[in-house]
Amino acid sequence: MCPLCRVAHKADREYIWHFFDEGANEGEAIDVVQRAYGFCREHVDMLCRIEIEGMQSTLGISTMFADTFAGIVSNLHSLAPRAEFQRAPCPACANRDECMSANAQYLLDELATNPGLRERFEASPGVCFAHFELVRSFAQTTEERELLDRVQRDAASRLLTDLKEHVRKHDHRFRHEPKGAERDSWRRAVYMTAGWPPPSESAGEPEAHR
Repeated sequence: MCPLCRVAHKADREYIWHFFDEGANEGEAIDVVQRAYGFCREHVDMLCRIEIEGMQSTLGISTMFADTFAGIVSNLHSLAPRAEFQRAPCPACANRDECMSANAQYLLDELATNPGLRERFEASPGVCFAHFELVRSFAQTTEERELLDRVQRDAASRLLTDLKEHVRKHDHRFRHEPKGAERDSWRRAVYMTAGWPPPSESAGEPEAHR
């Protein structure tokens, strides 16, 4: 998995669980959600999986939305026809973005000072392109960018070789050949371009239970 995708999923789970346990009952946290007019689709889905699927209840999420909409309705009443409608960012997204920026810099620092980590990174499947863009934007030296570029280029080249082999073995002339590591290359291509998905466990399982 892209190391920053792993960090992003962990940050999301911890934020949503903290909000579910404590934030939904705190006025300041509700004020932040009001200014954002709720959570984005991705994060409210995580909240629903904890409450509705995990706890088999809708009381907590209904109470949270009742408190949130009390502020939303007040805001809408004060919205003048000529005024701009603006929302604050989804608070869970803002938390994740802040966490990702810090960890992008941390990754660069570790690659510069930790030979073992650097060696593992050089042999890794790279990072997803969204996080490649992020980490590269934090790189301050030519050497840092050269390392990132080389690892990403080599990982993408290996993936391309596997993709071509996977396609080749779908030809009727070669279907008798045994399948190898290339069989899941299409899935790895999805992950590298769109990001690695969350771990298979449900959002209803708190991080501490892992």
